[in-house]
Order: sequence, then C-alpha cells, then structure tokens
Amino acid sequence: MIFRAVTLEEKVRLHRPGAVPTLRLNLGSGDDWMLDGVVNVDCRNLLPPDGATFLRADITDLGDMFADGCAAEIWAKDVLEHFPQAQAGMVLDEWIRLLGPGGLLHLKTPDLAALAEFILRGTESDETKAYRVYGGQDYAENFHRAGFTVPLLRSLLEARGMEILEAKRHEGTNLLILARRRA
Repeated sequence: MIFRAVTLEEKVRLHRPGAVPTLRLNLGSGDDWMLDGVVNVDCRNLLPPDGATFLRADITDLGDMFADGCAAEIWAKDVLEHFPQAQAGMVLDEWIRLLGPGGLLHLKTPDLAALAEFILRGTESDETKAYRVYGGQDYAENFHRAGFTVPLLRSLLEARGMEILEAKRHEGTNLLILARRRA
C-alpha cells in the first residue's frame, strides 16, 4: 500500500464535532507531506508517501467533509496566494470555520514588501524573480493570483476572529503567520 486514503467511515467520523478538536489538516499540501496523523488535502491527484493520509478535495469548500470547529490545527503553506485577491476572505472563512476555539492556523505566503525588495536588489536572475512573484506555472493551480503583507493578513484574520500570535519574514521573501481562533 503506497498511502492510506481517508475512508468514507473516517470522513463521517471527522465530520462529527468532538468536545475537544484533535484533527490536524495540511491544506493545499502539494508534495509537502505531513505525517503523524495530519490529513493532507490537495485538489490534485497526488501520490503521497507511505504513512501519509491524503484527501483529494477543493480546500475552499470542505463543508461536506468536515464539521465546523473540528480542527485543532491547520497548515496552509504556499497556497493562499494561488486564489484571486477578491476571494482571500472567503477562503480564510472556510479554513477558520474548521478551527475549534483556540485552534491554530499556520500560514505561509509570499510577502509583497519582501518581494519588492528582492526585485529591486537585482542580484537574482529575472527568471527567479518572475517565479517568486507569479508562481511556478507548471500546472493550472500553480499561478500566484494574490499578494499579502503583514498588515493585510492581520486585517483579514482579525476581522474573522483570529488573534495573531506571530508574524515574521521567513526564507527571504515569505511571511509566516501563526494565528489562533478566539473562543
């Protein structure tokens, strides 16, 4: 067995909210697999490694798979920027809906301010600069359609009942945001 897919029985069980959420989700996982009981979710038909739990689904609409407040922790790394800017709030609404009170959201996304500095510095090739700004563009979903800064993400998240615990620049041109859903 190459990987363990989520069974229908598990989907039903995951859909029932428990007293204390324990579900952990890696939304838009791509090939960045997380193990140790994390459910990796992606829209593509991927072949995960042994030990990974994978669910093929649209991460903007998980309502028929997961109940409100069912997750204790969500990772969304290098994925929010792939949705149109006008849909960012709607996408965040869906992810935050999944978090129970006190649930954690780990976001990683390109930082527009850092990208501007990166482009102006001029030390990298134009191809590298274009890749960082526009995405890999090697499959339909791999285009960057939005950009974010710490103040913009803070505004979007706080308006949705999230508390920013940490916001920092990471790997030169990325933002890492750790936010908690208020009770």
